[in-house]
Amino acid sequence: MKRRFLWGMLLAVAVVAASPTPACADGPGPVFGVIASTQGSPPDTAEEHIRQYDRHRANYGGPIGIRIFSGGRLPLPTDNNRPGRLLAWAADGHPEETITVSHKTRDDARLRRLLDWAHVRKLRLSIIYRHEAQPDWFEYGQQGARPDVYRETYRAYRTVIRAHPGRERVTLEKNLMWFWQYHHVRTKPESDWRWYVERNDPADVLSWDTYSFPGMPTRQGHYATPHDFFRYARDAWKEFRLPWGVGEIGTIVQDGDGKGVEQSWDPDGTRFTAWVGRIARAARNPATIDVSYAGMPPARFVKWWGALDADDQDLSLEQVPAAAAVYRGLMRR
Repeated sequence: MKRRFLWGMLLAVAVVAASPTPACADGPGPVFGVIASTQGSPPDTAEEHIRQYDRHRANYGGPIGIRIFSGGRLPLPTDNNRPGRLLAWAADGHPEETITVSHKTRDDARLRRLLDWAHVRKLRLSIIYRHEAQPDWFEYGQQGARPDVYRETYRAYRTVIRAHPGRERVTLEKNLMWFWQYHHVRTKPESDWRWYVERNDPADVLSWDTYSFPGMPTRQGHYATPHDFFRYARDAWKEFRLPWGVGEIGTIVQDGDGKGVEQSWDPDGTRFTAWVGRIARAARNPATIDVSYAGMPPARFVKWWGALDADDQDLSLEQVPAAAAVYRGLMRR
């Protein structure tokens, strides 16, 4: 994509300088990270994941987090498959990182084995069952994502984690999809996030996957506002006092050039660069969005999608070097 690089870099400096000191209710503010995974080309093999991780780690200059997706059970480092190999690699090469593991098949005994292994190595884990769980999954026969099954699985996992000696280094994370809530709840009331959350919820944190484009109509002429993205996290905080995070975030830059681009109202990427800073400030201090966010704590984390999606559309910060520079500054704080 064509960029006005010098102007963008000057804007990046201005955005970082304007970022306020975090106003925190529960901690110092978000941990900013990058998801080193790809759903597009080249295929998301273990080797490609490691290559992406190394590239992002070099670019951003420090820990970025490790996210491992499993289409079945929780991985173990002895598994001879992509998730298992990545788990072993993460433990051996990057024990300083938090390893977030998403999986789809409940297995309490396997969770205990994973916790045993991580405890010996003093690794930090975040466990997600059925990320983006809402009805668009279970309508296609994935019964494990039904709200009653989903809630029961989290209760069982909490029992396992609470009884384990390594529990202080384990986070139980629920992950929902902003898009399905935002667009589908009128026609599919069962998409409402409240089906997946309960009072005294067993999860430690509720994260949301948030994408501007694809997702929103590009004719609106702007990227998603912080209120667009964070309103449901606010509501869950108010109703259930659930800490929150941004599990995934990204967008196609609307610069008129590239796969999936529909508009050209951001030809040099300066609006995208400013948007990255705006979203980061809102995640750090939600009260700056509007008065309805007063008292809401900062996000625990923000994780930017770092590569192509399943349609080979680029959602990463690297579409605009100045935006990557803004994010790099956030990560180093």
